[in-house]
Amino acid sequence: MADITWISNEYEVGDFCMLIPGFAGQPIKAFDKNGEDITSTVFATNGFMKVDADYNPKPFEEWSIKDWPQTYQNPTYGNMYATGIAFAPPHSISKPMKSANGRAISPAPPRTGMPSGVIGKIVAENIAERIKSGKFERKHTANMGRMGAACIVSAGYNMTKGLGATITVSPVVPDWEKYPDWGRNIKSTVGEIGLAGHWIKLFLHYMFLHKAKGYPFWWLLPE
Repeated sequence: MADITWISNEYEVGDFCMLIPGFAGQPIKAFDKNGEDITSTVFATNGFMKVDADYNPKPFEEWSIKDWPQTYQNPTYGNMYATGIAFAPPHSISKPMKSANGRAISPAPPRTGMPSGVIGKIVAENIAERIKSGKFERKHTANMGRMGAACIVSAGYNMTKGLGATITVSPVVPDWEKYPDWGRNIKSTVGEIGLAGHWIKLFLHYMFLHKAKGYPFWWLLPE
């Protein structure tokens, strides 16, 4: 049976939940120039690439946003980066639990388009600066514990009766030091469903195509 990720709210299990297969990367093997297998150095056991995160096992009470990567660069091979869903997270984002039969329930960190776009941008900027200066300065960083995200899910297409679920979260990875009660800024972490979300989703669709095709002023559009 495949590993299962259980996502639910923290108020009453069952109000909102979703069961999905656990995330896993491609079973890629890595070898150095001498033919030595370096797979365990480059990739975590889940198949995602290791980056500048703290992968040392620690209890939930010791988790911190400092565990999360800043530059998304492999610590051993400086010319390798992993962005978006490609990097190996140091741990889940909510307290691990177990079902009645002992199966692990571990909410996976979301890597939606907005955080992935931000991460991809800072990696590209660091690579560009390295090419121009020849130095590993890594001036640009993006920690998911200091990053907000928004997601809009279509729930029905209609010009006047369409629905869209709009979700915002800040920060993506809970910061229990800054927000000891909830781990997040509750004022900036909301969820709404309605016609406005449908129109925003439609608008973003065309904005994305405009940026992806490099049309005039594409760089002004945010990630």
